[in-house]
Amino acid sequence: MSVALSIVFTGICARVVDAHADRAPSQLLLVDATGVGEVNGIVLPRHSPTLVANLASLANAETSRPTRVVTAWPDAGRGTPAASGGSGPPVPAVADQIGLWDLAGSEVWIRARGHEGVGVELYRAAEDGTSWPEPPRAVNDPGSWRDLRFVANMARITGDGRIDPALLATGNGALSSLPRAVAARIHLDSGRLEAGMPTRDLYRSDIFEFRGVGAESGIRQAVTDSIRWSLEADSPAVVIEIVPVAGGPIERLVLAPSTTPHALYVSNLPADNGSHEGRHSLSNEEMGALHFAAYYKLLANEPGDKPLPWLWHPRSAAKGAGFSRVVFCPGAVFDRP
Repeated sequence: MSVALSIVFTGICARVVDAHADRAPSQLLLVDATGVGEVNGIVLPRHSPTLVANLASLANAETSRPTRVVTAWPDAGRGTPAASGGSGPPVPAVADQIGLWDLAGSEVWIRARGHEGVGVELYRAAEDGTSWPEPPRAVNDPGSWRDLRFVANMARITGDGRIDPALLATGNGALSSLPRAVAARIHLDSGRLEAGMPTRDLYRSDIFEFRGVGAESGIRQAVTDSIRWSLEADSPAVVIEIVPVAGGPIERLVLAPSTTPHALYVSNLPADNGSHEGRHSLSNEEMGALHFAAYYKLLANEPGDKPLPWLWHPRSAAKGAGFSRVVFCPGAVFDRP
């Protein structure tokens, strides 16, 4: 019997990997935006780390105790619920019950019997099998976005992508509280990590330029706000444990074998789309850049010059204000110290 599942991560999410290993445990830190303090004098809004799953995917749906439940009605043009902060296949013709679990203050462990400790595989695209640093020609094809280099890499942008070691946990139950800048932590010890297609089609053809203050040019590449982790386990079940670090009931979500893969979503997006301090004076593009600036607070050695992502408009494809609809909130890759 096997269980196949994937989790798409969106929002302010720091992926920490061993840059020198093909397979190694990985941590995904959902950043506490308020915990990183002011960024260029602006206070970022509170973000909500949330796990989203279809209750039909759970063998223990009745005892899984989601924070809240929403109903997803069929809508051919929308895909997964807006609450997930992600994108996915269209919802089925029958309304689904979608569970949302608040992850704030928690560590999350994903356990599949027989797969513990084998390490996470990092998907590496062949040079002739990727469009990076350019966007894929088939911008709406998820398979074209699998190259992890579409996820902003702090080492490439700054020259030193090592995360502050104080933000990392060393094992199960290692902490009595999460570090100030970490809202939630996801532990992965197997499966495969790859980039996902940007959740908004608005950004799938864009090229971003990471440049510092006063710089005329910088590193240019297509960027995604989506990271995908997938696992296919020869196991009777996969268990997701949500463990409140400060104490409290542990939530266990049991994914049973299924003829179709289970699709889950983890988002860390603004909790309130309303105004906040300084927001009225900034464009959405500036707010998107400042969201990325929060990552520099996580580095072991914070650089003086902090390149931020701005839309680069080639003369042959000049566009309007690309951040005019929503704030683009991409993840980032950090190196383990």
